[in-house]
Amino acid sequence: MGNKSLLGNWALILFCTLGAGQLFAQLSINEKEYFETRGLNVLVFSNEYNGFFFDEKNAGIELIHNGMRSSTGGAVRLQNTPEQWDLVPSLVERKVDPASNIIEVTTRYNQLDFTSKIIVKAEGKGMNISVHLDKPLPENLKGKAGFNLEFLPAAYFEKSYLVNGKPGIFPLYPSGNTKIKPISEKVPQFAGHSTLDTRGEEEFI
Repeated sequence: MGNKSLLGNWALILFCTLGAGQLFAQLSINEKEYFETRGLNVLVFSNEYNGFFFDEKNAGIELIHNGMRSSTGGAVRLQNTPEQWDLVPSLVERKVDPASNIIEVTTRYNQLDFTSKIIVKAEGKGMNISVHLDKPLPENLKGKAGFNLEFLPAAYFEKSYLVNGKPGIFPLYPSGNTKIKPISEKVPQFAGHSTLDTRGEEEFI
């Protein structure tokens, strides 16, 4: 899904209709505190980001269709495609409300003094994911911080999708528009590491 940027202190709201032709009953929170219905599980920070490889694919919001994890990494991240040493948010609080069918998590980037809240609610045959900020987005994160949800590529090669009323097809190879920006605009990575080769230029793609 890529990175949907946050603007000021507005809430970002996504509604995901799940199925690809399958008929799911409404999701409900089970005794293990994740959403479940026949053929579908939705985990909301049941696993945390940890360790040294911060582009790992087993944390945040995860979708499991018929036993296969098809989407993962749902969280507020700082780059469209998170890289190995990109910063990850730490989990501050996780609230589960089975009666209202809501899971709410608060995450924080301590290095950047940035806190956000993600609320996931089952609605009909889909789910509503909203991101809330208690104060305006820090100036140095505008155009960078956004909600990111990654799909397992092989499961979706050459499949169609519909986003904001616009259809498309997941390609076999990555492609898209790129921009070159000053290296000063790049968010620092973990412990001073860098996945970027500047080629001797003070810029990044």
